[in-house]
Formats: sequence, structure tokens, C-alpha cells
Amino acid sequence: MYHMDHLLTMLTTEKAKELVFRAGSPPVIVSDREQHSLQGPPTAGEDVMQLLRSLATSRQMRQLRERGTVEFVYTTRGRCPFMVRAKMEDENVVFHVS
Repeated sequence: MYHMDHLLTMLTTEKAKELVFRAGSPPVIVSDREQHSLQGPPTAGEDVMQLLRSLATSRQMRQLRERGTVEFVYTTRGRCPFMVRAKMEDENVVFHVS
């Protein structure tokens, strides 16, 4: 299982532009117009949802369920803010962190 704290650290240290989470594949890191899948197992739909829950408030998760999309800024002490964009695709959530 992937841990969001480690992934956000990697996003910052690699100076990447974005992380993309989608069921059925490992997280993808985007940098300089190139996309690279991280080495590791594919994520199941519930794994992607759990990773998003680690960033989102219950209000933001409710908005995703009700509207099918949510966008918010995630901040944590000692780090720059991250933009999170999530949407429902069929039965699964897809989200981007930049």
C-alpha cells in the first residue's frame, strides 16, 4: 500500500508537477511533460479512495459523492500547499495532486 505522506515528499523532492491516482495502475508522477508510473503494485479502487480520504475533509468527500467532483487545497505544517482535484469516473475516483 502506498502512503500519502511519502508520495507528497517524493513529489516535492523530485520537483515534479503532479501525482495522478487511478484504480488499476500504480500512481503516476508527472514531470517536464513526461509521465512515469511508480514502481509498485496497481492500486485498487478502495486504495485510491483511502489515499484521497487522507487529504480530504468529510465535507470535501461529501461534495465528491454529491457532485462527482471536488477541488481543494491541502496544507500541512512545514510543507507548501498542494492542489487536489478529484472526480468520479464510473465507480472509481481519479485524483491529481499538484
